[in-house]
Amino acid sequence: MDKQGEGGRKPKTNLEMRKQSETKEKIAEMEYSSKHRSITAKKRLTQDQLHLLETSFITNPKLEGESKQELASKLGLPPKQVAIWYQNKRARCKTEVIEHDYKATQLQLQNVLAHNQRLQSEAHHLLFLASNPSAASASASTSAPSFSVPGSSSLNSPASMNSIWENAIMEELYACLLE
Repeated sequence: MDKQGEGGRKPKTNLEMRKQSETKEKIAEMEYSSKHRSITAKKRLTQDQLHLLETSFITNPKLEGESKQELASKLGLPPKQVAIWYQNKRARCKTEVIEHDYKATQLQLQNVLAHNQRLQSEAHHLLFLASNPSAASASASTSAPSFSVPGSSSLNSPASMNSIWENAIMEELYACLLE
């Protein structure tokens, strides 16, 4: 014998109840979307509207109440849409500035790293010359300028040239290490 619920009907199974619930949800979604479709429909701006917005933005990137109303009436758009366009434009401009600054910073970083690499290479070369006096004197005799001070012929001697060269190397090394 079948069990019957109130009023002589059979109780619904889980499957029947789930189908009925899903059907109700779909109907509710369709009703909601049909009511709100006109509100969420996005209008494309014409070229003239865009041109007017762009020129207005250049002169005044932040709109106030009265100028927003005036511009909206000129464009035939709701003031809220004009305000949102301005907000989006400011965000795009800010992003462009950040990207430009990032690229400039990257370029500066590359230049500094290249300069640092040259200085490190030069410092290694100078350390090598400082640790090898024979290489330093050979390098000094080939690349150091010869100069003389009137009344003092001892500055051109190899020993004094080597000493001057070593002092110059040490001063340059010290300067590189301080940077």
